[in-house]
Amino acid sequence: VCFDLAPRGSLDSGAQLIEGVAGDMEILQLTIAGIAIGCIYALIALGFVLIYKATEVVNFAQGDVMMLGAFVAFTFAGLWKLPFVVSVLLAIIVLAGFGALFDRIVLRPIIGQPTFAAVMVTIAAGFVIRGVATMIPGWGTDTHALKAPWSDGTLQAGGLIISTDHLAIIGLTAALCALLYLFFKKTRVGVAMQASSQNQL
Repeated sequence: VCFDLAPRGSLDSGAQLIEGVAGDMEILQLTIAGIAIGCIYALIALGFVLIYKATEVVNFAQGDVMMLGAFVAFTFAGLWKLPFVVSVLLAIIVLAGFGALFDRIVLRPIIGQPTFAAVMVTIAAGFVIRGVATMIPGWGTDTHALKAPWSDGTLQAGGLIISTDHLAIIGLTAALCALLYLFFKKTRVGVAMQASSQNQL
């Protein structure tokens, strides 16, 4: 024979407290995931702003250039089996060269032209980049995954479970924004870029 000596009211309030804590943890997890996704969009927006401030041209091929960078990194890490860090560094070098070439061939000639011309040229460049990417062996139109060393990991703190991917995205975005802030505020080139963006003459 078992006797329940706990008052019914205390059991109900305890269950409600546990449910409330679990609900708060779920909201916090969703908030962290939302911040991580927002950081990705912020990096894309940062690219738009930097290009526009430097050239006064809105680059509608920005997303396609990002896609190209992901495919280049996937080629080094996934297809050629190079270490992840080496693959990312090589992808940055390749995309820096591509960006300089893209600026010289596509963006520079349309500086000073009507806005409509810049829109059409950059949209067309995006279509070209997409088309070329689908024709490269190993890329195509299939979905590919580029696994980072910290992918699929989780950190647990009480009832809170946080993806290491989300933490890495948030941390790297914050570090990049801090570096860009220091570059534009403390370096001669950064200050000169701000001055030329305000008055190119």
